[in-house]
Amino acid sequence: MNAVTGPIPVQGRLPRASLSRARFFALWRWECAALLRRPLLWCLLLAMGLAMVLGARAGASLHGAQSAAQAQAARDDAAWIEHLLAQVRRDDVEADEPLPYWQDPTDVGGFSRYMLRVQAMKPHLPGSPLAVGQSDLLPSRVPVKLETLFGLEPTYDAEPPRALALGRFDLGFVLVQLMPLALLFLVALTATFERDHGMLRLVAAQPVSARAWLGARLLALATWVLPGLVLSLLLALWSAGVPFAQAAPELLAACVLVAAYAACWLAAGFVLVAALPHASAALLSSVALWAALCLGGPVLLAAGASWLSPSPSRMAYIDAQRRATDAVQADRAALIEAAFAADPLLSPHNGKAGTLDYATRLYFLAPMIESRLADRQAAFVDNATRQQRWSIFAGYLVPALGMDRALSTLAGTDAERHGRFELQVRDYQGALRDFFGDHIRMQIARPTPRGERDYLRKNFTEHRRIPAFAMVDDPWSTRVGTALAMTAWLSLLAAVLVLFAGRRLRHWPKEI
Repeated sequence: MNAVTGPIPVQGRLPRASLSRARFFALWRWECAALLRRPLLWCLLLAMGLAMVLGARAGASLHGAQSAAQAQAARDDAAWIEHLLAQVRRDDVEADEPLPYWQDPTDVGGFSRYMLRVQAMKPHLPGSPLAVGQSDLLPSRVPVKLETLFGLEPTYDAEPPRALALGRFDLGFVLVQLMPLALLFLVALTATFERDHGMLRLVAAQPVSARAWLGARLLALATWVLPGLVLSLLLALWSAGVPFAQAAPELLAACVLVAAYAACWLAAGFVLVAALPHASAALLSSVALWAALCLGGPVLLAAGASWLSPSPSRMAYIDAQRRATDAVQADRAALIEAAFAADPLLSPHNGKAGTLDYATRLYFLAPMIESRLADRQAAFVDNATRQQRWSIFAGYLVPALGMDRALSTLAGTDAERHGRFELQVRDYQGALRDFFGDHIRMQIARPTPRGERDYLRKNFTEHRRIPAFAMVDDPWSTRVGTALAMTAWLSLLAAVLVLFAGRRLRHWPKEI
């Protein structure tokens, strides 16, 4: 210590501020070299690196299984169409009586109601192992049918709900929850070493201030810890098979985000040890701070969000849906006649309104049921929008929530992306309704001629031209912009905490 803080040879006279800076950086260099000889630093970095690798591989495994399921579902849907076409070719030759419309793949009404198999897939982004986010709770693929209300049919994964409630051990969990605890633990033990070993009086006797001594030590910690965590992050993502070339912007943003988040927690630890407490007190304070910000804060904010913006009742919606369906079915004849009268193509054929089969009637009635439930559906959408705005605000109040949201956004596993997916599914259902609706309306107005020996209706032969779903994602700049905004906030918060701790360390405490 004397060799570090003793007189520094200079030529001429230097201002006192320049001399203080020179001593500070000399002390920082000495602390950097001393930290390399401490097993605690290496043990923490190795433990964090191992945890990151395991978490990233766990997330990649989940998303790999979901992507494989999507690919298999696409192959099954294509094979189903080929099977139906083979059945058409066989029945066109071998059928000995007309097929019921619900078994005839060439009947547009029967096919669109009973045989149509299309699914909307939400593909994973290249950087998805960054965080599981909501990808284990929200479906990555949904079947789309013409009569399903508002485009989405409820789907459930075959997983225990209790296990889903506990969450997964993924890279996001390691970075958001475990890394702060490890950093606070490291700061507490490193910054209180001299006091607990009876050396603090000797340190205070040197010509160095408490702020310079502890500041140099914490800066040395950051010098080794921040690059070590970033390298561990990249190693974990490489081991999980992330294509760096495809996900380069997201990965660069994730690196600076993790560095800012770690710096914020190092600064919080700096505040805790600013009064130079014993190691036991520092550790207890660190655990309490971690529990308050990483566990208690999110729970309280979630409870507050539920209280301020309660979700509409699903049971009430189901009851309203049943009532609307019953009312539309009871008045279906008049409603279909009104739909015919409003359509220029169908209005000359109003007399056919009462002869439609069940599948064709659903084409007209499903939008009418939706119109009666539009207000209730809008209430769910408005509530989801308010919850998203609240989550953004809460992320700036509790860094753990903001970090989790930013990582999920970079990974493409956030709730906002799933909301955009649902909107695109709804648009896709509309495209399917228009595609089949044109054929249905044309068959009502001008039916396809049918010969005496034609046992298939043959009014729908465009099985391979059915519209396919393709999700359109926001550009990478949008995701990176969200992460950089949180990075800037975390950096500002870290700077404020460092300044606050520095003001507390202007003088050595009297109780040393």
